Amino acid sequence: MKHIRLTALLSLLTLTGCALVPGQHMNDISLTADVNANGNIVTPNIVPINALLIQQQQHQADIESALAIKNYLPPKGFISNINQYTYHIGIGDTIGINVWNYFNLASPLEPSLNTAAGANSNSQQMVLTVNADGTIYYPYLGYLKVVNKTTDEVRQLITKKLASIIKDPQINVTITGFNSQHVTVTGAVNKAADIPITNIPLTVLDAVTNAGGPIQCGVYTTSGEMPSCADLSNITVEQNGVTTFVNLNTLKTPNGSSANWILENEAIINIPNNNLNTIFVLGSVNAPGPYYMVDGQMSLEQALGNAKGVADMSDPEYTYVIRNFNDNPQIYSLNASSPDSYNLASEFRLKSQDVVFVSTSKLATFGEVISQINQPLTTAVYINSLTH
Repeated sequence: MKHIRLTALLSLLTLTGCALVPGQHMNDISLTADVNANGNIVTPNIVPINALLIQQQQHQADIESALAIKNYLPPKGFISNINQYTYHIGIGDTIGINVWNYFNLASPLEPSLNTAAGANSNSQQMVLTVNADGTIYYPYLGYLKVVNKTTDEVRQLITKKLASIIKDPQINVTITGFNSQHVTVTGAVNKAADIPITNIPLTVLDAVTNAGGPIQCGVYTTSGEMPSCADLSNITVEQNGVTTFVNLNTLKTPNGSSANWILENEAIINIPNNNLNTIFVLGSVNAPGPYYMVDGQMSLEQALGNAKGVADMSDPEYTYVIRNFNDNPQIYSLNASSPDSYNLASEFRLKSQDVVFVSTSKLATFGEVISQINQPLTTAVYINSLTH
């Protein structure tokens, strides 16, 4: 499926020019005009990767981040403050009830209030299971509706009803079995699981940890391949009919909120795999192919390192990054033979689906760009699709 989509995106590259980030035009290098598939003349530009470009991109990223935080609205029904959390009893939970010292009072009852029918007579706690109708049966009081109540609310209910039988009853209510509520964790984790909800708040990070943690990126096999791993920057959380996104690397959603959300019953956490966060390194390198970003990040230097460096036949002066196949393609170039190229390559951040192309010579026409990357990119996309 990805092979078809990226092939289509590649076709778009032949039909459009190159869009530039504002402020870069002073350093543009125009390719020789060429005719695209529709017969239109296009003159795309190549933007040199230099200190000014990196400063501009960082400045733009800072502006976007600040605006996202400023304009963020928390999703309805999500909280992250543990002080706002209270567990509510559900069907199937077991409840432990103690009545303290009631048999020493002036009008004693049989001490069976602390012993369930058939239970050990030495037990100091009556343990009852919440029925399918949300009730428990308690001696002398009959059926009590406890579903959706807190333990404190049940304690107050029993205290009030026993007050007509016992003087100043002292009651303790606990949950001895959390059986009614759970959270489902799926996707790129080591052990997909249903995690029970208890009286201790369960956060997104807790749930993922309890599912064995995410499949780590950056861990290579013995054959030198990087297997599919988790994309921690794009986790989805579905809860109460609302879906939100969480970046587990920073516990911030993409639009800027603090978001280690407390989960509720039947919430679903999905950790997608990292296959979409792919960089394609092609051309005159020692190990061309697709490479996964780690935690949503990869620099140009890291991409070239993953490809085991440039080949002997290459001309490092002509290293290109081609971006945005499905929109307005942008082409960046790095003179990797210059003294400051190492710092520039380490600071230039790639984006998902970028193509890094190391040429053997300077690209002169737009058609030449396409002709040199078309076949190797198609092959790389196919290889990447086999891991899905």
